[in-house]
Amino acid sequence: MGRLVLTAILLGAAVACSDSTDPGMTAVAGSYEATSFTTTTTGGTPNDELADGASLALVLNANGTVTGSLVAPFGSPSMDMAGTWSRSGNTVSFSQAADTFVRDMDFTVAGTTLVGDDTFGGTRIQVTLTRE
Repeated sequence: MGRLVLTAILLGAAVACSDSTDPGMTAVAGSYEATSFTTTTTGGTPNDELADGASLALVLNANGTVTGSLVAPFGSPSMDMAGTWSRSGNTVSFSQAADTFVRDMDFTVAGTTLVGDDTFGGTRIQVTLTRE
């Protein structure tokens, strides 16, 4: 009986070690789209960037890669969001070549959403990404 239990434990450990996908990453992986995106300058009123034509869509792959695009309002060209992402607890962070707020902001996992809220140079950016 003891050998059978030991064999089962060792086999389970070998299978667990061979899985290269982190369960925390798998739980968050998916396609996300901005459902809320506001900016507020110091002393100003919030501006709905989505209503002005902005969009942000990201695909977080379980292997830690990310693809997607960010479109600023008023017909600005789309920015490529290709890069990597990581998760530590309930915090998701991005590393990308595109110099946008996305790579400088931490997002909090809240159910099927990623919520970011940070201030850059006197402008507060609040974004909610919802998994499709």
